[in-house]
Amino acid sequence: MLDHLAVDEEKTVENGWSMLMKFGSKKNLKKLREGQLYMKNLKYYVDLEKTTDDEDVGDKYDGQMVLRDVKISMVTVDTNELVAQFNAPSASMNLGYLGCPVFCMFMFDHRNHVDEQLAGDVLTIKYQFTKEQLERIHNFGDSVLIIKNGNEFIKRVKDGLLKSGYGFTRDHVQYYGFNNIEHLKQVQKDNLRIAFWKRDKYAYQQEYRFLIHDYVEDNLSVDIGDISDITDLLKTEELLNTYFEVQFKVKSI
Repeated sequence: MLDHLAVDEEKTVENGWSMLMKFGSKKNLKKLREGQLYMKNLKYYVDLEKTTDDEDVGDKYDGQMVLRDVKISMVTVDTNELVAQFNAPSASMNLGYLGCPVFCMFMFDHRNHVDEQLAGDVLTIKYQFTKEQLERIHNFGDSVLIIKNGNEFIKRVKDGLLKSGYGFTRDHVQYYGFNNIEHLKQVQKDNLRIAFWKRDKYAYQQEYRFLIHDYVEDNLSVDIGDISDITDLLKTEELLNTYFEVQFKVKSI
């Protein structure tokens, strides 16, 4: 799913380049760099907002489906007779994935595209954090691990998880407004997809995550081997004060 991390002449702004980043404390990111993949379950993030009002790291509806303006009807099975009917301003459905651990990252990509310049056959594209990201990302930790080779990182995580006997799903998180039909249809077709949708208030997080197909009381730790060769550890403020330029040759029309 991350094959588009490589740049070549066929790529466009939308699918041509991206970079994974993991924000957190310097202490925890150093452990990750040494090979310790540490994951909390979804319930941790649900409880975090409920108990602390943390709406950045925490999300009281993570791994659940939330609907607005719901009409609920009670109907008899044998005669199809309406027994009662009432309205609910909102309703949430838990499909049983709150005990699953997740490993979450930020994906810096086309959503951060701000400008492009063509000089001859060389296209230079500029990427920068959005205003909302500049205001809120520091809440995720004082440091950031820059993953310089996304494909290799994904491979090492996959190998580590499979070696430890864990199945998983990985994908971008999509963001929804309430009662989004695509959200409803996707989750109805595959319940597991509920872990890859979050309310649109979290769209600035541009999240990419691994969901582990197992249940834990609180956390899971898996050895993926040292990844210092494909990562850089920076201060969050240092990163947020930068922009990226990507150059590649384009074909003439």
